[in-house]
Amino acid sequence: METGKRYTKLFTFSAIFARIAAALFILIIFQNSTCAATRAEFLGALFSELRYPMIDGSPLPADVPPSHKFAKIIGASVKYGLIPKAPFSPDTQIDRHGAVKLAIMMMGWGFEASLYESFERLPDLGGSGDPLFFLASEMNPAAPKALLVDGDMILSDSGRDSLLSWVRNCVKMVRWNRVLSYGGVDLVIYRQGVAMPGVPNNSPKGGNPIASPLCEPLFVVAIAANPSVVDARIAFAGPLGIGAGRALITEISNTYDAIAAVNGGFFAEGRPLGTMLLDGLHAGKPLSGRSAVGWDNAGNLLVFGRGSARIGVMTPRGFMEFSKFNVPPPPGEAALYSPGVMISAAGAPLDALEIVVQSGIVTVRREAREGNHMIPKDGFLILARGASRALLDGLEPGAPVNITTDWETPAFSDCTNLIQAGPMLIQNGLFINNPETFKPDILDKRHPRTIMGSDGSRTFWVVVDGRNSIHSRGATIEETRWIAKSLGLINAINLDGGGSSQLIWRGVMMNWPSDGKERPLPYALLMMPKGTLMIPRNAPAYGGYENLDQGEYGEWGPATDAVDALIMDTYNPMNDVD
Repeated sequence: METGKRYTKLFTFSAIFARIAAALFILIIFQNSTCAATRAEFLGALFSELRYPMIDGSPLPADVPPSHKFAKIIGASVKYGLIPKAPFSPDTQIDRHGAVKLAIMMMGWGFEASLYESFERLPDLGGSGDPLFFLASEMNPAAPKALLVDGDMILSDSGRDSLLSWVRNCVKMVRWNRVLSYGGVDLVIYRQGVAMPGVPNNSPKGGNPIASPLCEPLFVVAIAANPSVVDARIAFAGPLGIGAGRALITEISNTYDAIAAVNGGFFAEGRPLGTMLLDGLHAGKPLSGRSAVGWDNAGNLLVFGRGSARIGVMTPRGFMEFSKFNVPPPPGEAALYSPGVMISAAGAPLDALEIVVQSGIVTVRREAREGNHMIPKDGFLILARGASRALLDGLEPGAPVNITTDWETPAFSDCTNLIQAGPMLIQNGLFINNPETFKPDILDKRHPRTIMGSDGSRTFWVVVDGRNSIHSRGATIEETRWIAKSLGLINAINLDGGGSSQLIWRGVMMNWPSDGKERPLPYALLMMPKGTLMIPRNAPAYGGYENLDQGEYGEWGPATDAVDALIMDTYNPMNDVD
């Protein structure tokens, strides 16, 4: 990754003073100590070396009494989230493994250590040796080699000094990069910086955050694959991979045995927010001025551009445009319902005309009050009211009907899948600075981010963790552009972010969501082996949905314009406002 512009110092005077005070406090503690032979003593030395601000009122592990000499430091480390509130064995002599682990955790690299433990559980990545030592040896600067063997050996005074010297160098600058491959998909992990607890996340100054002199904590994970090897697919949540429910991305990924998965575009009230193409069928209402990314797995096509479009059908009385997608239409308007998103048109207005189209032919024309509103798996369903209904006069069973789409970006007409999101980050190698109506708080403040992009030959899905001063601060949109460029992307678009930013590889969560856990989402993007059929594991065939409880999948309530008022929010306006 490339080195960017220098930041000005972000520490406030109060934060610096707090760190100096903490160091003085710890020096007093150590005035009667000759070495850090116990776990508590070594933790205190690390706390001092890292100059973390001291805080009071912190919870203590059960085996650490409040009267313990290092109780305050241990409590502060727990409260910051550097070490867990688990039995700590403060007075036990520390061995090499424990010392390296404690150093890594106190620097805020506990999540990276957990990733190595996950790698060890994968048959082709597991091997002899200590996964924690592997991580420490790959960090830049690397931990002292002499201490990365014989993990059960008690840490010596010289070993203590060597580890503290390593931590001191890491405070100045520390980075780690790891690339793994499986099934034609590369996993790229990047981490920099030590934890910065108690330091406010001041307004960024712009520029490239990668390997900046201050080296704030930043975590980036990406998957990259050649479209000729894998297919990118959209999979909705639910027992059959369809419906209006929500599920964890790991569950969606495991349902289809995906190689990798990531969150997609924005959504509201359980449905896509903006244009969506799902295997050639429209599943979302276009938003004016917002960018999109489209692709065609069969042709290995990937397109970036504006996602605005006029979508409708040509009838004997003229062109009828759809104003709603997969929700009941208001008076005088028409809605299109597509399979794969919903099973039925729940809440269909009784005054609507219902048209069922299968294989491009009208098969049913009836009043909505007479039908069960099921969406055919090989077609679509139209509900039209008022003036839009009048445009359907003369459209009888047996008549051909095709959806017509007038794209603002003509190349999208060759795509079978598409997600509208934004803003565009990079196009044809150039930074794009169009805010696309997003609010400044979304653009100019640091948040977790998800990116979809291309380096000209491979498709990339990228997640930048954020809202965590221990693990990763996140990125502004400008910083996100630099991160995309550092990965070699020549085209890149911002997707949904915040707590929705999540990336799965081989069934393992590879990032740390800002919610502290996985957030259930209505759909995910999957990377599947080329030509794989999307058949859910342990689920009945798609065609058997007619007897299912319609309300479980299709109950979204009456049509509402409330969603339209929410499109100014970059993140999921229902769940990601924190």
